[in-house]
Amino acid sequence: MAKITIAGSSYVVTSKVSLSDWELVRKHRPKALKIVDEESKEELFAVGIGGNSINEYGVSFGGVSNNERKLATITMGIPTDVEDAAAYVADRIGAAMINLCRVEDGIAQTLVEIAAERKQVTDNITVVV
Repeated sequence: MAKITIAGSSYVVTSKVSLSDWELVRKHRPKALKIVDEESKEELFAVGIGGNSINEYGVSFGGVSNNERKLATITMGIPTDVEDAAAYVADRIGAAMINLCRVEDGIAQTLVEIAAERKQVTDNITVVV
């Protein structure tokens, strides 16, 4: 599950998925990055890359963690007049975090499938010098 860290007047959402894995899924299985209503086919939530934003409709990861895993991150500010930062963050992005976790839960299997397909392709490549 993605986690939230509050530091000073900012909060950081850290995905359990690396930014490079999100990019790989976006390239090979973009539908895996979305939650779609089965009846209406309306897109309810989506994961993107390239910015720092999070709301009830989606997230966009614009950074990476400072460790070897390079997990995708979003850094957002907390207004200075907020008295309870944890309550503010929970109210502001709680629904988005639930949806992000739903998408993250499906990513592991998607990455396994992509790796198997890529291996199948690369196993059938012959390089002649």
